[in-house]
Amino acid sequence: MKIRAVKLKITTASGEFGFKFEFSRGLTVIRGSNSSGKSTFYNTLIYGLGMEELIGGKGEKVLPYAVKEYFVQGDSRVAVDSSEVLIELENADGHSVTLRRAIRDSVRQSKLIEVFEGSHLTANTEFGTPRPTFLFDPGSAQKQEGYFQFLEGFMGYQLPQVPATNGGMAKLYLQTIFAALAVEQKRGWTDYIANIPFFGIRDARIRVTEFLLGLGVFERQAKRAALDADSMAIDSDWRKAWDTLRQAATANGIIIEGLSATPTSTFDPANVLLVKSDGTTKTSLIEQVSNLRAEHFSLTAKAEAYGKASGAEALQELEAASSELQRLSVLHERATTNLTLQKAALDELRLLLTEANEDLERNKTALKLRNLGAQMEVEVATDHCPTCHQAVDDTLLLGIVTGPQMDLNTNIDYLDSQRRMLQSQINGSLEEIRQSEITVTDVATRLAAIHDYRNSLRGDVSTGMAESRAVVRRQIQIELELSNLQAFHSQSEALMLTFEEIAGRLAANQADRRSMPRETYNAEDVSRISLFEKNFRGNASSFGYESAEIADIRISLDTLTPVLSELELREILRPRVQTSLTADSSASDFVRLIWSYLLALYQTSATRGFEGHHPGLLLMDEPGQHSMRSASQRALLQLLIAQRGLQAIVAASFDENESVFREATTGLDFQLIQWEGKVIQPLIS
Repeated sequence: MKIRAVKLKITTASGEFGFKFEFSRGLTVIRGSNSSGKSTFYNTLIYGLGMEELIGGKGEKVLPYAVKEYFVQGDSRVAVDSSEVLIELENADGHSVTLRRAIRDSVRQSKLIEVFEGSHLTANTEFGTPRPTFLFDPGSAQKQEGYFQFLEGFMGYQLPQVPATNGGMAKLYLQTIFAALAVEQKRGWTDYIANIPFFGIRDARIRVTEFLLGLGVFERQAKRAALDADSMAIDSDWRKAWDTLRQAATANGIIIEGLSATPTSTFDPANVLLVKSDGTTKTSLIEQVSNLRAEHFSLTAKAEAYGKASGAEALQELEAASSELQRLSVLHERATTNLTLQKAALDELRLLLTEANEDLERNKTALKLRNLGAQMEVEVATDHCPTCHQAVDDTLLLGIVTGPQMDLNTNIDYLDSQRRMLQSQINGSLEEIRQSEITVTDVATRLAAIHDYRNSLRGDVSTGMAESRAVVRRQIQIELELSNLQAFHSQSEALMLTFEEIAGRLAANQADRRSMPRETYNAEDVSRISLFEKNFRGNASSFGYESAEIADIRISLDTLTPVLSELELREILRPRVQTSLTADSSASDFVRLIWSYLLALYQTSATRGFEGHHPGLLLMDEPGQHSMRSASQRALLQLLIAQRGLQAIVAASFDENESVFREATTGLDFQLIQWEGKVIQPLIS
């Protein structure tokens, strides 16, 4: 994509003001002093492209007052009635459009960008009917009427879905791509790709680099993300089914055995046991139903023979009921006592876990401080006395505790294993408590039922009724329990089918994961990254990078940024030895690295056989940061000119020094744009 021209149009009571510039298809240098409006020009250009998030905000508020409130013309202040910016673009197919966006207007809002077909700035053609598009509202990157969706299509892009910080997927928005294409002066030279707007994209800088280089990771990442989302759905579905089964089991006094609370691909319904427990013996659900039916049948026989029964038989039944009541009372007391002891043990385990976590954090903090001290070359941090330089034991208990003693690292490993063991015990204790609570509830229910039955028997004996109320009451209780258990049995069978289906999904998910390559990048990707590394090192050498041996610089496969001894190259504050390097670039050298990085992205993407997705556009505002040598600036301009197909627009002041400008540009083929005074001047029709 090429920017062919830009025009700022300001309407005032004194006429029209602004500027209009056309750009070369190669290198265009914008030269202006720090007070001439160079930043106004650059920011207006970025605003016209709809990319002002790169310079710190949304809408016209990112622009200076001179384009929306007033500007100074001569000795007078001129108020702005309305203002707008127009930009002419050309894509790789030779198709041209002109964008128009209001800055200050009584009707049009800044969220509107009008798209006109044709080259209205360079060919002075008449404006036709615009295509209105919107930006910064939901859908601007997805809907047909959205500006970013339009620009994505105009540039020939089909931006991929990438992993998001919330665990899902998000679009690699066009603004993130432009962060590697347009570098503004204030914060743009602080990182390899700085000022990426936040869209909840995980590792956004890496994703942008991968896209521009044309790495084939996005399909694999999308598949991994789909598998991750499927894993979350599997886990959620399993837990829902588990919670449903557990709640129904608890309501019926059933204990579930052999079923994991978390998904497993080896699920077998035959291994799941649904049992009743009184604290001493366990009865399966099928056996419990069979026992209840047998008891109900026995009670029916008793009811039929009740009128013929003798008083001795009735008293014997009453005595049996009383004995059962006493047995259940003992079981209830034991179960309640056991539950109380289990809860007390759980509290003790939680206290021990808290103490272990505190000890672990204290030891980690002590180790961190010692490591920081070692980096600062504090002798005591390396177990040596700073005065006599003798060895110092790494313990506070020397002479108090005999025998071997653990150092910090060993103690951290021990405490971490103890913490994991305690957490495992707590999880097991919680499950035991849950089962004990079910047992207590079930025994209490049976205790209440037999209590009612015994009382009814007493009434039968005292009144001499022809029909036993106790038998009828117990039969009703059995029928109700049987109905509940049968409903639970049907529900559990349906849920077992659900668990089987989820286990099958999990097995398929795991098989798909095993079939995917373990490495992030395949052989073709690594080849592209190697070329990127070669281009980067060549650029750094051309720009006069001196802070480290260029031959030792590598592009990290983890971050896709330059590293030296596996440490990312950054700006340093004081000299350090090679072994403790955390950043090995002076301020100006780090800017050279950024030049090298951004240019290498295009060079690699434009190499035949390694074609990527770089649009062939690079905008730089004041690349000569930190009093950059003119030789380095000249080398940058030379390399920009040498790249066939790259349009570079460089805005620079050259330290406001004519000799620096001549040294950097003499003999180079580029288009120069400069102006006398302020950039905002009367427009010539």
